[in-house]
Amino acid sequence: MESPHLTEPILSIQDLNVKIGSSHILKNFDFQISKKEIHALVGESGSGKSTFASTVLGLLNEEASVTWKKFSIFDQNIPSGDFSLWKNWRGKRISLIPQSAAIGLHPFLSIGSQILEYFSLLQPEFANEATCIRLLKEFGLSDPGAAWKARPHQLSGGERQRILILLSVYSGAELILADEPTSALDPTTGKAILELLKTRVKDLGAGLLFISHDLSSARDLADTITVMKSGEKLETLKSQNGSWKPHLEYSRKLFTLDENPA
Repeated sequence: MESPHLTEPILSIQDLNVKIGSSHILKNFDFQISKKEIHALVGESGSGKSTFASTVLGLLNEEASVTWKKFSIFDQNIPSGDFSLWKNWRGKRISLIPQSAAIGLHPFLSIGSQILEYFSLLQPEFANEATCIRLLKEFGLSDPGAAWKARPHQLSGGERQRILILLSVYSGAELILADEPTSALDPTTGKAILELLKTRVKDLGAGLLFISHDLSSARDLADTITVMKSGEKLETLKSQNGSWKPHLEYSRKLFTLDENPA
C-alpha cells in the first residue's frame, strides 16, 4: 500500500503569518497535506486552528494581515496574501464539513431536494434519486427512503451529520476540512461517523484536514498530527503503526492526558 506521505502534496505552506492589528494569530506556520492523507491539527483553544482553517478556505477576516513565503495548492504557487482564486475553489475543490448540521442544511426543504440541488451543481452524475438513496444507505441511514423525504428536524443529529459528510466527500473536492465534525454527537455515533469518513476519504483519494480539541479522535483517525500552541507549530508527528511518539514536553503532556483522562 502506498504511503500517503510519498504522494504529491495537495497543499504546502511555508512561513504563514496572520495578524489582526498587533496580535499575531499565526506565526511562521508550516503545513503540508497529500492525497489520501488525514492530517489532524490539535491544540488548546486559541492555538490558531480555526484561523488556519479560515486561511485554507480563503475566508479570513478582512481585518487580517496575511503573508507567506510559499503557498502551493493544487499545483499552483499563490503570491503572498492573494486569495483571488479561492472563489473558484471553495465548495468545489475545497470542501468544509461544519461542526453542526444546522449550518449546512436548510430547515424547510426536504433532504432529497437539497441533495439533488447540491449534486446538480457539483457532480451531475450523482443527481438522481436512485444514486442518492444508495449513497444514503452506504452512509448508514437506516431508512434512506424516509430520510430522502424528510425535513432536517425529522432526523437525528447523527443522521444529519452523515448527510453533510456524504455531500462533502462526494463533492469531488480534493481537500476536505472537517472542523470538529462530531462535537455535537454522542461518542459512539461520533466514532462510527469518523470511521466512515476515514474510509471514504482514502477510497476517493482526497486529503482530509481534521481540526479537533479531541486528541483521542485525532489519534485514531489521522496519519499525521500537528500540535499547535499560541499560533505556532510545535511539532508534526507521523503515526507509527497506530502509535505516536511526541518529542516535546508540551506534546507529551497532551498525549499523556489523553491516555489517562481525569
